[in-house]
Amino acid sequence: MREGTRTALLVEGRVHEGFVKRALAAAKGAPSEDRVRTGLEAAIAAAETDPAAARAALTELRCDHASLRRIESCLGGSEEETTLALGAAIQVALSELYSPQPDLRRRLPELQRWLERDW
Repeated sequence: MREGTRTALLVEGRVHEGFVKRALAAAKGAPSEDRVRTGLEAAIAAAETDPAAARAALTELRCDHASLRRIESCLGGSEEETTLALGAAIQVALSELYSPQPDLRRRLPELQRWLERDW
């Protein structure tokens, strides 16, 4: 969904379902070894359009248990590790988005390591 020239990350204060679907669809359409990176790239592309909305969307995502479960199921692995990895990736992304000149692409390798549980 677009509002003006920006991708709608939030609708009525909730994470926009289309945003989650696009990131998950990008990941599912990629070869298994590239799924995390492809999903991250789709999410980052949307976040770049409006860092403030991306911050709000990630903050809301932490409380959106249905969306979190869908993302965690795509990541696989044990429930505890996946929850920890997703929470850490969200925190890394939020800290970058709060910086004066956010650059999530620069943080892509770190985000990918967390989500692939390569720690």
